[in-house]
Amino acid sequence: MDTKVYLKGKSKNAYEFFGAHKKDIGYIFRLFAPNASKVEIIGDFNDWQEQSLRKYPTGVFSLTIKNAKANDRYKYVVYDSNGNTVKKLDPFSRSILVDENCSLVSDDTYEFENNKVNKDALNIYQVHLGLLLKDKSKSIKEHYEDLIYHAKDNNFTHISLMPITEYKNYKSMGYSSIGLFALSDRYGNINIFKEFIDKCHQENIGLILELDLGEFDPDPYYLADFDSTRLYDYDYNDIRYNYYGSMNFDLSKNASKSYLLSVVNYWIKEFNIDGICISNIENIIYWQGDKNRGVNSAGEILLREIIELIRSKKSLSIASYNGIYDLDFDFDYIFDNSMRSLIRIFQKKPYDRNNYKSDIYKLINKNNSDRILGFSYIDSYLEEASLAMKMHGDMHKFDQLKSLLTLIYTLNSRKMIFMGDEFADLRTFSIYNSLNFKKLDKGQEYFNKFFKDLTRTYINNEALSNKSSITQILDIGGYSIYAYIREFNDKRMLIIVNLTDVEYFIVSPYNLVELINSHNLNYGESGNINGSIEKNEKIRIEAYGAVIFQIKKKLL
Repeated sequence: MDTKVYLKGKSKNAYEFFGAHKKDIGYIFRLFAPNASKVEIIGDFNDWQEQSLRKYPTGVFSLTIKNAKANDRYKYVVYDSNGNTVKKLDPFSRSILVDENCSLVSDDTYEFENNKVNKDALNIYQVHLGLLLKDKSKSIKEHYEDLIYHAKDNNFTHISLMPITEYKNYKSMGYSSIGLFALSDRYGNINIFKEFIDKCHQENIGLILELDLGEFDPDPYYLADFDSTRLYDYDYNDIRYNYYGSMNFDLSKNASKSYLLSVVNYWIKEFNIDGICISNIENIIYWQGDKNRGVNSAGEILLREIIELIRSKKSLSIASYNGIYDLDFDFDYIFDNSMRSLIRIFQKKPYDRNNYKSDIYKLINKNNSDRILGFSYIDSYLEEASLAMKMHGDMHKFDQLKSLLTLIYTLNSRKMIFMGDEFADLRTFSIYNSLNFKKLDKGQEYFNKFFKDLTRTYINNEALSNKSSITQILDIGGYSIYAYIREFNDKRMLIIVNLTDVEYFIVSPYNLVELINSHNLNYGESGNINGSIEKNEKIRIEAYGAVIFQIKKKLL
């Protein structure tokens, strides 16, 4: 690494220089602390007795320790100009022991065998790894194998992991990290995690990683007041902390810029990541994440550099934004939170839903090919109810959720759901819950069969999954019932979704073959399906029913 590039805020590979790196004999430790008068290191390799690092004019401190080895614990002692000291984690450490406030020397030996995944029909499975790994009767490797099998069995093209970098507060779910280069030890060591990614690719499943780049944990062992000055954070107290109590990166400072660019590059390059989802981008774009306070120009510039970096590595760039997204940063995809308004419609009584007909027509007709539509973990804990629990009433929750998912999976967009939605988990999302794919009740098993068929239909039909497909809304009258055609080249699909508790019969304008009927007997329902329909025959749509037909080609 060229230190001058780092000092200019343009370095993308600082992790190859800073931190602990193996030499022929021992390890070399490097730290950037330009305003420190002295830096010493303590660890297992020196019986926790201070050893001084050499300071260079660039502000870099360095020391080679010949008897240092993998998994040795260590931390830095940083001196200010008055001789005051503070103990610090290594900002570039790849492994951290949170309970002991120390970094670990890591020795990454895994070599990838499989390439990244490149797919257009995105069906993303958002996962909080903590929910899967609570069962201690299985090893972490076994849990990862179960996750891969489940993702493939449910036709997910990608697994999107909520933040996995090290964090102290379990309630934060990985947001507000205490080490952006460090894989949380909750999720195994680096080699185990890389093997998991490699096996995902072997099964043709992509891996998306969510990074929280706008903030960090204010814990004194991390970046705050790093070298007795605010090297990474703001000099002004009124913008130093965000509304959640985390510390904001000062995105105008070159140390922050090089650090964050290198974080992104590290995870893509070293872990063969298929996509980066940048969470809470409003914290980067706007002052204090508040649109009313104006655009943070330094954040805007850095965000564009990050997106360009991701693109140069042939990975997907995805933005997660808690609001109405109206800025153009040229992300590959935006996760669109507007589906929460659709959830609110499904919370209404059936006879009230017709009041929102124009909103649903707009949604169906809109080209969302650059959007990821669906539901995140937030939709499973807002109002203290999971997505399934949010459906109206005490009865027919599964029926209504099938209609909601049919609507989502037949729009012109990419898709994402949160773990548990695929089998209509009725529990409110909690970090203290566990999730076991193999312990479903009968109703959940039936629902999951429907979901698998729905996602398979989406993946395998370009009329639903191709970005260039078009939508044509049909006027069939009725009360809160929607019919539309999705078309790509000569392939056409007819979708009908009934949001009411009333059965409908509709005269078919086409010759049809039924692919999906939410009331199929295989899904634990009535079994009143349509099968093949000839033109002018009646299509039966049960209460809260949803159907997908393939339109037969006209004979020449």
